Amino acid sequence: METPQLGYATYLFSKPQSIEAFLATYTAVTKEAIRQNRANVAERLGFLGRVVHGSNPKIWMRTLKQRLGEAADYAEEVATD
Repeated sequence: METPQLGYATYLFSKPQSIEAFLATYTAVTKEAIRQNRANVAERLGFLGRVVHGSNPKIWMRTLKQRLGEAADYAEEVATD
């Protein structure tokens, strides 16, 4: 679970075949290396992108769901607005 904080971002990755191999690679590189795909690390990790945390967590959640391909739950959005 993640709480969005202004100035941070959520990094999105595809589901790895091996969580152990993913974590071994992920813990050995920087976020900058992932963003710039140094030594092809973003591709090896299955990096899909990132969602920057703004001042409105509802927008962050909506953008996160869009990036993950989830259908928006408009009843949920109305209830939290």
